[in-house]
Amino acid sequence: MSRLVVKSHRPWQLALAIVCLGMFIAVITWLVLDRIHWTVIRDRIRISDEQKVLWKVNKNLGEENKRLRDRVLSLEETTSIDKRTTALLQDELASLQDEIHKLKGELEFYEGIMESTRDTEGLNIYGIHVTPLKPDRNYLLYVVLTHVAKGDKVAEGRLEVTIEGQTDDGDKMRRYALQDLSMDDSLNMAFKFKNFKRFESNLTLPPGFKPLRVLVQVHPKGSDRATISKVFEWPAAAS
Repeated sequence: MSRLVVKSHRPWQLALAIVCLGMFIAVITWLVLDRIHWTVIRDRIRISDEQKVLWKVNKNLGEENKRLRDRVLSLEETTSIDKRTTALLQDELASLQDEIHKLKGELEFYEGIMESTRDTEGLNIYGIHVTPLKPDRNYLLYVVLTHVAKGDKVAEGRLEVTIEGQTDDGDKMRRYALQDLSMDDSLNMAFKFKNFKRFESNLTLPPGFKPLRVLVQVHPKGSDRATISKVFEWPAAAS
């Protein structure tokens, strides 16, 4: 005999279950998304903070780099100034040493003059002195005359200086009067002095001319006075 089973029909329970399931899924999804959202926010905040730190570090590095560049430029300038100062001091020292050497040479020269006047009487040609100048082939020539006499007598007359040499090829001899080589337009070869007289002239030698000797002649005033002549070798140090 068949049994009839009667079941209650409750469709609202199914709907409620579906709604609850949907809400559960929604809450779970919201929680997951919210967590992800806050994670992204925190990451962005952290990245932002790191960017600020990096920006600050970069700014500090830029300022330090600028300070170091300025320091390097300052040191380079100081080094350059020190080098220039050292070079100037070295040049000045060399110039002073040259000046001392020249003064010492002149002192010895005049000491020799004083020594020579002890044994020599009358008018005499003491000597010459040649100093090289710049540029090349320019020289300063001294000719010194002495006069030792009793009383207040003076020596008077005219000086003649000739530079003798040869061409670079050695084939021809040449002679040049000092007036022709001198750079002093107002060179005066006349003299009148009591004890000693120094003639001084800047001269320029012609190209291709090699000086060998300096011929010096003194023509005292008065027809009865004999010409005094001396020949000096051109100093090797001046060549």
